[in-house]
Amino acid sequence: MTDTKSPITLYIAPLVIPVTGPMICNGAVAVRDGHILHVGTEEWMTNKLHEELGEGLPGCEVLHWDGLITPGLVNAHTHLQYTGMAPVGKNHYDSFRAWELAFNAIYDDPAPKPWRTWAHEGARQLVESGTTAAADIVSDVEAADALRSQGLHGITYWEVMDWNNEDWMRSGTDTLLANIKHLRDCGITELGISPHAPYSLGSGPLLDLPDIARRLGMRLHIHLGETPAEAGAVPSRLTSLTSWAWNHREWRSFNDLKRAGTGASAIQFLDQLAVLGPDVHIAHGVHASREDRRILRQRGVSVALCPRSNRITCTMGDAPIARYLEEGNLLAVGTDSLSSCPSLDVLDDVAFLYDLAIDQGYEDEDLSHRLIRMVTLGGAESMGLNSGSKRIGQINVGASADLAFFDIAVDVSSPQALEATLREFIRHGSGTCRATIIEGRISHDRIWA
Repeated sequence: MTDTKSPITLYIAPLVIPVTGPMICNGAVAVRDGHILHVGTEEWMTNKLHEELGEGLPGCEVLHWDGLITPGLVNAHTHLQYTGMAPVGKNHYDSFRAWELAFNAIYDDPAPKPWRTWAHEGARQLVESGTTAAADIVSDVEAADALRSQGLHGITYWEVMDWNNEDWMRSGTDTLLANIKHLRDCGITELGISPHAPYSLGSGPLLDLPDIARRLGMRLHIHLGETPAEAGAVPSRLTSLTSWAWNHREWRSFNDLKRAGTGASAIQFLDQLAVLGPDVHIAHGVHASREDRRILRQRGVSVALCPRSNRITCTMGDAPIARYLEEGNLLAVGTDSLSSCPSLDVLDDVAFLYDLAIDQGYEDEDLSHRLIRMVTLGGAESMGLNSGSKRIGQINVGASADLAFFDIAVDVSSPQALEATLREFIRHGSGTCRATIIEGRISHDRIWA
């Protein structure tokens, strides 16, 4: 029996996309105490609530929307503190190094940066685009409360970079643990660790960081396979094992491994260090061979694709999304930061991925459905937030009431019309969010305000 003392909000729309269940035409979502109470057709929902509440639905507010409702979107890779560095992300570069120099010119400038203000502004932009959760990488403590500032779900990942083995052995672990304690003292509870990339860390920190994270029950998020230098030249799994991984030499870093001409990729290197696992998701995955993709699947690693960022930073290629989809890799979508991307609306990247998959030869008719999953449940999976009482990225009973309302013309008159509606959302949904609900709370409202 429903507790009538707790108010219910009923959202009704011509199309509801639960992701974990079939699409619902003329659908309705009931929310109570920050969670999904019921989801179904409007007719079923009305009858159900009449049974539970009585005629007139006392204690129930009914809100109508003439578009579609999805779970709140999940941005699986971003750096919100760089929101104020948007001029860097509006240019194009002839190499990754050229972008890196433009970024460093601002980041390394000794003038104080308003990291907290920039991070909060980025979080606000996420919410206004329909995003309700994010994997936010932080390198300056002042920016660490970005997600909390807007009530967003997700994980704040503390970034660790530019440590060689000797310096790490002397003070790396102590420095990291001190930073984690400080963040927790500041009230940041959903914390992870982000070893920046294989090329910016020695093998010592790359060995230790996963162990530290796993002892503390924290997840890991890594830039991997982003740059051309991380690509391998190994044609087969057998060759990769016999050429370098099974000898007794201790490789001090991935950079040393590359200089030795072993042909191993960054993904293969991290796999040999036992970094990868189902508690890890990576960003970019541009330079990932068939063997690399197999490793990621076998270890249960999700890949957050950031196609617009890859073009701007000139990573010399696009992620092989068609192959990832065909082979069954776990996928999510991220924007990266405004320092390498024109917007924080993850649907801009979804539209890019749609065209990219087609260009790469993806032929199955489920592409719109796969992309919707990637930007919702896929993002939740990447952070381990796809199950349990706090689960997100889905609309089902007991899940967190994270919802996004999009101003998309809905036609459910036939299966073909419904598929056309989904394609329209995937290709042109950016900028159409009119309301965002996080844990039952209206966080952005251009409909009922």
